Amino acid sequence: MTEPTEPIASAPPPSPYAPDDRRPPGPDSPPPALLAGSAPVSFGINVPLPPDAWMPDGDAIVDAIADLGYRGTELGPPGFLGDGPAVRERLARRRLELIGSFLPMTFSRQDRFDAERAWLTESLAIIREGSDLERPFAILSDGFGEPERMAFAGRIEEHPEAWLPARRFRTLMDNLHRAAEICQAAGFQPVLHHHAGTYIETGAEIRRVLDAMDPALLGLCLDTGHARFGGADPTALVHTYHDLIRHVHLKDCSTAVLEAGHERGDDFGTLVRAGAFCELGRGDAGIADCVQALRQHDYHGWVVVEQDRYLLADDTFEDLVAAQRRNRDFLATLGV
Repeated sequence: MTEPTEPIASAPPPSPYAPDDRRPPGPDSPPPALLAGSAPVSFGINVPLPPDAWMPDGDAIVDAIADLGYRGTELGPPGFLGDGPAVRERLARRRLELIGSFLPMTFSRQDRFDAERAWLTESLAIIREGSDLERPFAILSDGFGEPERMAFAGRIEEHPEAWLPARRFRTLMDNLHRAAEICQAAGFQPVLHHHAGTYIETGAEIRRVLDAMDPALLGLCLDTGHARFGGADPTALVHTYHDLIRHVHLKDCSTAVLEAGHERGDDFGTLVRAGAFCELGRGDAGIADCVQALRQHDYHGWVVVEQDRYLLADDTFEDLVAAQRRNRDFLATLGV
């Protein structure tokens, strides 16, 4: 690791949400049931970014995440916080763990997947160099390169022309498993992230993939907001697939925003701009029920608060932090 070029900041003040030592306990201590984390996507970090949107500075984001009392953060787009040593230094100064990173790939098209494998290897190197965790999460998602999936996101069941053919489903599964093998060989814990705007969006699509997935190669990253967006019941997914859940994204979703957008024919990006992914407790993902179900099934691990969003001209960083503080306050009411 390179030496920091400026003095190490003093430890952050005690948080109202978490113990003073926000690093996960060592190997001799039993881990708490749930570890609270955040992610840059909650602060408007999205790639690609619409031309009228903006992104805050990386240091401002990790400062806010630490001030909110989170134990760790996901990376955001690999490279956003710098190379591996820069990431490690940035997070160590704020006593944050690097949990892992979201890694979308085009699993169902062989030519694209082959071209993206080098990017995956490069991204894993950044995460590995930046994380102290024994096995950070490689959060694998299907990619966003299919126009009809983006156009009909949230109403896929009404559009069979956008469904994945059986032949390409086999390709998707084969390449998902190959990506997981690459991640495991690099020292990661790979998990599948189902996501709106991809070929793993609806409840039926999620179940189809999970039922065909090799649990020896990868587990599930349950995303409560994307499950609700695609029409699935997030709590039911916990009860059915709890043995596969290795990681959790707590995200809320407003079905009222979805319904209004569907009447207009909005695509995925427009729905995100309209606030489909709202603050925790203000939507219909059933966050409290999901947390209760996770505890019922003895889930021990990270719960990462996410609110997929873009920052537009009228958005200020102060308002953004206030919204994320409300998300953190809601999580605290659940004992996390």
